[in-house]
Amino acid sequence: MRNKLVWALPIVIILGVGGYYAYIKFILPRQIASVILNDKAAPKLLPNRYEKQFVKSRERINSGADSLLRILHRKSISLNQLLKAIDEVDETEAYRFLEELNSTTIESSDQVFNIGKKYFKPDFDVEILRELFRKRVSVVQIKRAIALATKHRDEGDMSPEIFRSVIKQVLIEKEKKISKELNL
Repeated sequence: MRNKLVWALPIVIILGVGGYYAYIKFILPRQIASVILNDKAAPKLLPNRYEKQFVKSRERINSGADSLLRILHRKSISLNQLLKAIDEVDETEAYRFLEELNSTTIESSDQVFNIGKKYFKPDFDVEILRELFRKRVSVVQIKRAIALATKHRDEGDMSPEIFRSVIKQVLIEKEKKISKELNL
């Protein structure tokens, strides 16, 4: 009996850790993306604190993603280039960016765009996105985003990897819709 328990305990621990990893890496980002993309109620696997944040921002995120993808199409920048740029965001650099934002008095969206250019360098000219950023993102929204990102970093409950996965899934689904509309 004791021998079976010695064998069962590591297996249970491995399954538990594996299940948690799968939830954080795959299930949670899919659930958050689903809340953003659909007007349906959030799936039961998504904690309420996340649901409220993303339901509140759903319309703004969807509209921004549509605008972003349409600009990329006009400028002949592929979704793959954008996804590659997102994948190349280093967590350390993301946290340095957040620290600089936290230590700066934010006065304009252009100021934040310029700070972002120091940390994130995709293989396309990000200046094509400045006008969209200026129009769509207010200083109030930036300050809220900084506070939220700082909170998630400090509490350790949502990593940049989760945000990266959510952003990519939203963009991929939006691209399918836009491609269908543009007959691509």
